[in-house]
Amino acid sequence: MPEIRNEQFQVVTLGAVKSDGTPDIAQVLHRFPVPHRQMSVRQGVSIDEAKIPGRSGKIKQAVGYEDTEITISLGLVNEEDRSGEVTISARKQFETLQAAFRERSDPVGDNDSTADASFAVPTVYSIQSPLTDSCGIKTVLFKSLDVTDQPGSTDLEANLTLIEFEPVARQVERRGREAILKKQAQAEASAAAKKDDAAQTAHDKAVGTEDPLVAAFREGKSAAMGEGS
Repeated sequence: MPEIRNEQFQVVTLGAVKSDGTPDIAQVLHRFPVPHRQMSVRQGVSIDEAKIPGRSGKIKQAVGYEDTEITISLGLVNEEDRSGEVTISARKQFETLQAAFRERSDPVGDNDSTADASFAVPTVYSIQSPLTDSCGIKTVLFKSLDVTDQPGSTDLEANLTLIEFEPVARQVERRGREAILKKQAQAEASAAAKKDDAAQTAHDKAVGTEDPLVAAFREGKSAAMGEGS
């Protein structure tokens, strides 16, 4: 297997997803090259804070993983042939990304296309690229798309955010596990608080409590010695 060198374009492929939520990368919907160091993957742990009954402060419990975010930055420029004629403009390239994020065409053929686009359901894609493959990411949702034009130029700067998206069945299973772990963390916090209370009670019984008059005398004597020094 040839070594993947991180010095050239990575090709990102967005494909279809089967009805059961599994990737169907063979059915390619969109494909675009991503320049070196212009793609990043952010992964994180989901942490729940359980409050200790009757105490200040909380304990932390890792209950799962946050949805992974993929960010891609693209500089879109006009592609030209050898004669200098524009073959694919930067705006035409962006239209491909726009269609992947949100198709604004009128699917039913009436004139109220804006209303139809407003209620369109975002598409879940299968994804394939060297970096996302290494992270084990299979399906994503196109979360956001930003575009900026450049003054005095036809170039465009586009920023894409994709978020890992699991099938509904896996989401329900994961949330169920997280709920169990949260409940377990709260039970452990309560048990720890009761154990501390029991230990403190045992300590008080073993040492005994100081007579209030003796305590007042000791505090008064300490204060007097402090004033005289």
